[in-house]
Amino acid sequence: MLNNADNELLVRIENGAPMSQLMRKYWLPVFRSEDLEAGGAPRPVTLLGERLVAFRDTSGEVGLLDEYCPHRGASLTLARNVDCSLQCLYHGWRVDREGRVVETPSEPDDATFKDRIRQVAYPVRESGGMVWAYLGDPAETPEFPAFNWAEADPSHTAILRVRLSCNWAQALEGVIDSAHVSFLHTDYVGRLANGEDAYEGGGESLLSKVALDGHPKLKIENTPYGFRYGAIRDAHRDEDGAPVKYVRVTHFVAPVWGLIPTRQGWSFAQAFVPVDDHHTMFYFVLHLEDAPLKPGQRELLAEWNGITGLDADFALPRHTAANNWGQDRAAMTAGTSFSGMGGYPPLEDIAVQESMGPVYDRSREHLGTSDVAVIRMRRIMLAAVRALDTGDRTPPALAGGFDYHAIHAEEAILELDQEWTVVGNPRPTSPASTQV
Repeated sequence: MLNNADNELLVRIENGAPMSQLMRKYWLPVFRSEDLEAGGAPRPVTLLGERLVAFRDTSGEVGLLDEYCPHRGASLTLARNVDCSLQCLYHGWRVDREGRVVETPSEPDDATFKDRIRQVAYPVRESGGMVWAYLGDPAETPEFPAFNWAEADPSHTAILRVRLSCNWAQALEGVIDSAHVSFLHTDYVGRLANGEDAYEGGGESLLSKVALDGHPKLKIENTPYGFRYGAIRDAHRDEDGAPVKYVRVTHFVAPVWGLIPTRQGWSFAQAFVPVDDHHTMFYFVLHLEDAPLKPGQRELLAEWNGITGLDADFALPRHTAANNWGQDRAAMTAGTSFSGMGGYPPLEDIAVQESMGPVYDRSREHLGTSDVAVIRMRRIMLAAVRALDTGDRTPPALAGGFDYHAIHAEEAILELDQEWTVVGNPRPTSPASTQV
């Protein structure tokens, strides 16, 4: 468990909180590329407690600005997107994606004071079908997190995006917790066993091939980017009757990423980006490595994971505390569902994470051996945020020594005498990588 002071240090990111200062040292997802239309409406976005506006200008370039006009503070989400700039409705001031004030039509024609005004504008980068932003010191801009899917053609990737009503750490802890798969996602495993599958183009999931025990043995090792760990379960016996084990290797990549194992040919990555103290933007990246997705497959993947019917804020209005997250108690009573949520893993994860409240009091926890990855993540992030004042250590993932492209989550069935470390090892590095 965490004491109250450590809990606050871990989860709070508003008003310049220390964790926000740490998060600003990394590239973070802001939008999917498809969410921003050239010349289209600006989109509001809150990131690390800061209110911003994102837009794709009339030339197709993306900008990320402070939401409020530098003149009188009207919201630029109302602005016109014209002439490679946002034009405030109030007095017509225009600001470009670099934060330059390019026109002040309410001022005299010879006024030059606009040249001394700069709107807050953050660097952005588009890669892998996603818009990324860096909110930190320009002199300390880190290497870009070039995961294998971030370097690939976006036609290979589906990105799901959902706004959660809980803090970022609460959500991240779910993806790096392998033990809950044996319980919360029982119905999902059943869907796989029944032949339901939206992941065409890859191999079969081993989850449907093994009998999962509910108490995996967890082995963990630190890495330059965070850690990786193996969840080792007793599995079925092979054709010769010899016992085997099922291993799932998951990676935590600081500050907000969990890479989870899935069938061969696919990569899964999840990010939990802090919106404010009580909300998180969840990104689920599903990447088919060797071929583009088939027509309609993105929509099928969203439906298969239950991520449909989002509102303008990317939240799920049909799946909230007000309706008990859509839980079907009758199906549970009838024995046709364990969770009552249809076997959609993201919806099940969201439900339990939000059910704890916006910020759970972690001093009430009673952690066990299945929680070692959660404990390790907290220790790493708390140590990193405390070191901001002293400068005696480089935050995880910022000192190099690895290639993002090579990080590989994996599942495998092994003989009992095989070490878990043969699973989820780095893949061949990317020729384009600049990491060393």
